[in-house]
Amino acid sequence: MNVKNLDAGVVARLAEQAEAEGMSQQEWIRQTLRRSTARLSPAELLRSRAETNPMGDEEFAMIRQRAAKRREAAIEGLGARQRRR
Repeated sequence: MNVKNLDAGVVARLAEQAEAEGMSQQEWIRQTLRRSTARLSPAELLRSRAETNPMGDEEFAMIRQRAAKRREAAIEGLGARQRRR
């Protein structure tokens, strides 16, 4: 792959980032591209969201209850006093 017509500022910034990480510019760019392609693009994210059913109130309430129980157990495990609400 060959990228042409990059702004000089972009090239300089990539060089700074690579140097700060102690690697070559090529390796820095490879790793940056790997990280970028591991994430969904905005279009892919929108498409996946459209295919997902929203969580219902009942399911949300169950998840909140489980989280509250885990939080209480963690507090007890640490020997900390519970907060007053």
